Amino acid sequence: MKLIIACDPKGGIGFDGKLPWSKIEGDLPRFKALTTGKIVLMGRKTWDSLPLKPLPNRMNYVMSSRPIEGVVNPDNTMILNETKEVWLIGGAKMVESYWQHIDEIHLSRTFTEYTCDVFIDLVKLEREFICVSTEKCEDHVYEIWKRK
Repeated sequence: MKLIIACDPKGGIGFDGKLPWSKIEGDLPRFKALTTGKIVLMGRKTWDSLPLKPLPNRMNYVMSSRPIEGVVNPDNTMILNETKEVWLIGGAKMVESYWQHIDEIHLSRTFTEYTCDVFIDLVKLEREFICVSTEKCEDHVYEIWKRK
């Protein structure tokens, strides 16, 4: 499983149920290119935050205790046995729940700190993964991490 996520320098990924930034230059086209034609897995709060539902040209899986119209509500066995490429797209609870199954992380790390109330654990990331690629962009750095 792959994780694609953006954070600020302290690991902040959200504030009040939304992204804390308005946009990260080039991040959305990259997200679209990497996930189109693939399975995207998310939690209900991430689903609720999407401006367009379901994400087009992707199989949308949402982990939720209640059915959500137009998407697959999978169980863990279904996700972990999936033969197609699965991209975890958030949120923080989903990242923590599936952490041991993630083997690659695509991280856009902003240069600016934002007010956040949801975080990912960057110390854990650096302890368990190794950065194999770094691309400096105008307002962020795009990194690819692989499990050690």
